[in-house]
Amino acid sequence: MSRLKKLIAIGTTATMLLWSFGMVLPAAHAATIADGDLVKTADSSAVYYIQGANKRVFPHYNVYLSWGYPADFSTVKTVSASELAAYADDNAMPFRDGSLFRGTTTSLGGKDATAVFYVENAKLRPVLS
Repeated sequence: MSRLKKLIAIGTTATMLLWSFGMVLPAAHAATIADGDLVKTADSSAVYYIQGANKRVFPHYNVYLSWGYPADFSTVKTVSASELAAYADDNAMPFRDGSLFRGTTTSLGGKDATAVFYVENAKLRPVLS
């Protein structure tokens, strides 16, 4: 019986010492961000593409869709603002090459809104009929 009491005492003491000095299992961390991830924060609808140490915002929904990502944003990770802030701002994401783009008065700086463009090498090429 005395041997059992010693084992319990030693076990209790060891456990208390480990807890006292913070030697417990670390809490799980938030999802890590990897190159090529799509991320956003909980308080913003802006979606970013992570490219190396940089983040590139999708300026609007149609640019996001032109890259073939799902319309329901199911591949976008929600991260903390501090995690996102660790990445430098880079140029906004352009339409994906091969996309067709119908200009609007706003997007074309007040010019003819009926123009249609083909995206090639990140440049808008007018489609002439």
